[in-house]
Amino acid sequence: MIRKGLLGWKTLRALGWRSLGWYGLYRFGVWTGHYSRLKPPHTPPAARLRPLWQLPDAERLRAVGGDEACRALMEEAEDILAGRVRLYGGERVSLQLTPPLPLRHWTAYEGGRHLSPGVDIKDLWEPARLGWAFVLGRAYRWSGDERFAEAFWRLLEDFDRANPPYLGVNWLSGQEVALRLLALLFAHAVFVSSPHSTPERLSRLTAMVMEHAARIPPTLPYARAQFNNHHLSEALGLYAAGLALEGVPQALRWREQGWRELNRALQRQIAPDGTYCQHSVNYHRLMLHLALMADAFARAEGRRWQALTAQRLRAAAAWLASCLDEVSGRMIHLGHHDGAWILPLAHGGTGDGRPTVQAAGLAFGGGAVLPPGAWDELALWLNLPLPVPGAESRLPASPAIHRLGEKGDWAVLRAARFSSRPAHADALHVEVWHGGVNLLRDAGTFRYNAPAPWDNGLAGALAHNSVIVDGREPMTRAGRFLWLDWDHSWVTAKDETRVTAVREGYLRLGILHQRTLERVDSGRWLITDRLLPYGRRPVRHTFALHFLLPDWHWQVEGEDGVLLEGEGMQVRLRVQARAEPLPGGRNRPLIETRPALQIIRAGEALWGEGEVPPVLGWFSPTYGVREPALTVRWQISALPPLALESEIVITGTEQK
Repeated sequence: MIRKGLLGWKTLRALGWRSLGWYGLYRFGVWTGHYSRLKPPHTPPAARLRPLWQLPDAERLRAVGGDEACRALMEEAEDILAGRVRLYGGERVSLQLTPPLPLRHWTAYEGGRHLSPGVDIKDLWEPARLGWAFVLGRAYRWSGDERFAEAFWRLLEDFDRANPPYLGVNWLSGQEVALRLLALLFAHAVFVSSPHSTPERLSRLTAMVMEHAARIPPTLPYARAQFNNHHLSEALGLYAAGLALEGVPQALRWREQGWRELNRALQRQIAPDGTYCQHSVNYHRLMLHLALMADAFARAEGRRWQALTAQRLRAAAAWLASCLDEVSGRMIHLGHHDGAWILPLAHGGTGDGRPTVQAAGLAFGGGAVLPPGAWDELALWLNLPLPVPGAESRLPASPAIHRLGEKGDWAVLRAARFSSRPAHADALHVEVWHGGVNLLRDAGTFRYNAPAPWDNGLAGALAHNSVIVDGREPMTRAGRFLWLDWDHSWVTAKDETRVTAVREGYLRLGILHQRTLERVDSGRWLITDRLLPYGRRPVRHTFALHFLLPDWHWQVEGEDGVLLEGEGMQVRLRVQARAEPLPGGRNRPLIETRPALQIIRAGEALWGEGEVPPVLGWFSPTYGVREPALTVRWQISALPPLALESEIVITGTEQK
């Protein structure tokens, strides 16, 4: 009972009274049956939609995107016509819009009830977000091909028949409802002039927007309790519906409430240094996508952001720009990655961060961040002024992203003091990029809802490029998304070539972990981990150092090194251990044993002995996708203070 009470107290501290209060209010509404008694609203006869999007000219779209973007777009749109969709930006799968039957009121699905075992609810929600409507709308605007308009209406009617208002799992989440509402408003603006957009269809679309908007306010307590993108999505849904709906009495209230909630949530969720509360690059981009849509709608009606909101969005734009690899357009893989890509309005796919970085710079940062390119299409859709060659200017480097190096050869060290819940146990994690290739990488997410160990199993410390002590997590895991006893870390020294940080996570084991990332030269990096005794007499510990690399050809060099070859380059890793002086400056003998080397691929050991956790040797580029990778692990049992020196040398680069 004492242990449970302590765990409850820690949970309360992690979540906060405010979030728990809002969540309690939501649960009360479920328990009393209040939500189950809510009915879809009656749509007034005079109700109609006005287009919110200011559509770009087709010739300008083609000029900005180019031939490659045109081919890729038309291929994806043809896939949708054939009934296939790229879920989470991954492989093609059948487009399924019918949820599990029989249909029940959305409250019946709370807590995963009435879903078959092993079903990932995200796989049901993702196609129901209607992200494919953006693809069809984009293709229609580019080409004028009426097949895309006809396909949109056919698929929307299929969805509408299979998901009556407030029935089925696709009405469970207010966020999912809001994201679908935003897709409906985009589709309305693009397809309204098509001959396939009959008065009957437009009337039903208006009613759908109203039904979706009315679903959001009752469960806003849940969105507020989450303190994440749920609140932003639902606030924007209300604001957009209130702007678009005419002849509807509730529209003005929805518009003003949505704008008020949106400003409040952005101010609370974005820290002054630009860090988003979810500690995730993917969710950071989602937040900026929502803000960019709101910004476009607000500019069209002559409304401005509150001053504090504008400051936070500028800092958030700089944060994401600091995470971008300019050669490949990819971003670091920090935190949860659920595959969310709610504005697929530019070439490059879900992994390309350039469209968002450029649009956010133009909207919030004062100007272009990148030179003109196909990534400018998103800015064009958002009615932002496009850059001219040579006009780009670098956003101020984010103080929250500890990055060293230059274009084509850079690395980043993860350090953060948390004021909101951490996503991953990734303190002092390092990523290294060279020639557009992510060499030392974060494993990603894979899935949230799957049998163990894949129920968000890549969030743990094992899946990150750092040091594990005695096989223990540095934080207490209290659920798929909840960590307690936060592993705060902070930078103690930094210059142009070196950054040093320390972490708290292993203080309870008597270990202070200090890591220094140093750029020795182009293509050469040194990572020094110092494991120092803290607060007690030193005892022997087992230290494990992990690095996750691409699935390339490899060979062991000597007893402590590995050579990898792929994509026109060679990567050598070598780790050496040395004894640090004892407190008081007393010297210690050199360590007699070398760290034991293991090479792991897809959960199986290819080299070395010892137990292999199944989550090692995997990389997830987007949600639901898992690819083999190489985990290179060194383990040593030693008495602290101890230093592990990792040298990374990259040669033979072919720049992409």
